[in-house]
Parts: sequence; structure tokens; C-alpha cells
Amino acid sequence: MKVKARTAMNDSPWFVKHKNILRLTALALLIISLLGPWMFDLINVPAEYPCDEPFVRLEGDFCGYPLSGFFALYMFSSGLFHSLVRLVSGTFTGQAREFLMGLYLLPILPFLTTVLLIWKKETPSLRTINLVAWILALIPTLTIFIFQIKDQAFRLWGPWLYILAAVSAVIVEILIRVGERKPIN
Repeated sequence: MKVKARTAMNDSPWFVKHKNILRLTALALLIISLLGPWMFDLINVPAEYPCDEPFVRLEGDFCGYPLSGFFALYMFSSGLFHSLVRLVSGTFTGQAREFLMGLYLLPILPFLTTVLLIWKKETPSLRTINLVAWILALIPTLTIFIFQIKDQAFRLWGPWLYILAAVSAVIVEILIRVGERKPIN
């Protein structure tokens, strides 16, 4: 018995028909999460003095100013830029922290691959690259998130929303793959 692949758009599941809308939603959530607070810039303010807005009292003698995900990525990527300059100039020492700076650019990678997937003709290899980009983007985000579990930054909504958007995007991309391969009876 020969099984035919779905060819008619009417036979496709809802998430396959509206895959670009779902991808645009994931991109919007990614941007909103990166605009939100991800960490605090700490300043030393003795406990007897109040922390004025927009600063927040963290612990002990420290107040913090919430930093957006884009600003945090900018700070980490500037370290990567300096590592690249040292590599080109021949003064690169190859320390582990210099290599790890590149990991902090991974949360931006799904933005680029998803835009490319929506803009260009969809190919299986591009869809695989997009899925891998979303999975790789979770690595530094979860790392930041895990290291801040006992910290006040755990209460910030930026990393929470990013993780939710990334996990949802991975699930949607897998469902799209499965939905497009489903045979017609």
C-alpha cells in the first residue's frame, strides 16, 4: 500500500497552515524578552540609605539597576569583539573565558535563522538549522538562569519569557515537521 504525502493545504494541520504566523510570534516574544530585564548592574549603597527608583534593593549593601537582555548581550559581545581583535593582531592567548564569550551571542542566532526562514524559500536544511539555532540559544540562557536561581535576578521576567519562547518555538518547529510528513489515508 502506497502512502501519499500531504499536498493540499486544506489537509494540513492548523500549525502547518499558520507556521509563518507562529514563527513571527516567536520572534516577537524573543524581542520582547530581550527588551526586558535580565540582570542587575550592582552599586554599593549602605543599608541605611534607600534605593531610589529605578534602583532596587537587592541584598545587604547593594542596589541594582535592571539591565535589558540586549544590553547584557552587548556587554558580553564586546568581550568577544576584543577577543577577535586580539586574534587578528596575534595577541590572543586562547583562554577559556575568551572562547566562552561566543556562547553569549547564541540567543540572537534564532532571530537571524527565523527571519531567513520566513524571508527565503523554505528548505529542509534551513528548517533544520533554525531548529538547531533555537536549541543552541537555550544553552547560555539556561546557564544564566541557573546561576541566578538564588539571586534576586531570578525574579526578572526577561529570561523566563525567552526560555518560554524558545521552548515553544522548538515544539512548534517539531510539530510543523511532523505535520507536513503526516500521510493521507
